[in-house]
Amino acid sequence: MPAGHLLSEGQYINKNVSEDELWSAFSRLFSAQSKNSTSYKFAFLKSLLDNLYNVDSNLQLTFDVIFAKFAESYWNLVLKYGIRQQSITRDGRISAIEGILRESATRFHIADGVPFEQLNDDAMIFVCDNTKRKCKINVVGALYADLGGMAYSFSRSGEWLRFSPYMYEFLCKHKLVIEKMNYYEWARYMEKVNDDSMVVHLLTKIECSTKRSDLSVYRHILYDEFECKRCFYCGRPLKESAIHVDHFIPWSFIKDDKLWNFVLACPQCNESKSDKLAAPVYLEQIIRRNNASRLAAYANKIAGYRSDSLRDIYNWARTNGYSEICLLYTSDAADDSLRV
Repeated sequence: MPAGHLLSEGQYINKNVSEDELWSAFSRLFSAQSKNSTSYKFAFLKSLLDNLYNVDSNLQLTFDVIFAKFAESYWNLVLKYGIRQQSITRDGRISAIEGILRESATRFHIADGVPFEQLNDDAMIFVCDNTKRKCKINVVGALYADLGGMAYSFSRSGEWLRFSPYMYEFLCKHKLVIEKMNYYEWARYMEKVNDDSMVVHLLTKIECSTKRSDLSVYRHILYDEFECKRCFYCGRPLKESAIHVDHFIPWSFIKDDKLWNFVLACPQCNESKSDKLAAPVYLEQIIRRNNASRLAAYANKIAGYRSDSLRDIYNWARTNGYSEICLLYTSDAADDSLRV
């Protein structure tokens, strides 16, 4: 079998793989046995973890979705924070991803420090397309091989990746632990190839390399088009001057902005809920809301949504240690809100 980075396709091992075997695969990935000339594998794993809940019913992701996250992470690390992604070579060459990003910034006249989420559509498409075209060649096969073929099947020509059911369940169950291990090893690698002055708060910079988008557009959709005029949690009428958009499943876990995961809340409820899970009664309420609303009119904002997948994500968040907050207010208004 050729070296992983040379593979154009691969099939995951189609057998019952134990958790011990999967943990061993990640231990090897994060050990000195895994050679890294750039930080690509860490960024690619982060892209997969950030997209766990965007899979279709076959546990499949497109390269477009994966490499959009890949490009976003690198844009902010390289151009916002100025962090190198490989050692300085004798001839001064930089990594391919750094070259793509710097070329993009020059082409679209983007000033240093502008975050990815503020790019215009043309610039964002250019960055993502060129990142995918260049980086899919070596990165997908390299991580596939490093995880012993247990993680996913893939096709470079078809531009898709399909998780092994065993690996998918494992990643969902241990998402936060694997994410933190990946951040730590990525930070250790970047400390080796950057000056000390560049690596201050490095773990925070990695974690913040993908950011929340502007939620004002969702506030308008939910309030005006879905007629969500009351706080999702307490049922009190919302004042247009004080409406919060809340991630029902906390953003820190799902790492994505999806219409099906947004609710409108009063400031008091949103601040009380914070980074917690709402009680299970609200899970059924948001599923009813999603099934009854006009979500289908916003196909690009609900990709991959299924009511059973929302239940799964809620349960995976609990498994990963997210605590529940009980019914925030007991009032007639709250009772009315639960009869949506």
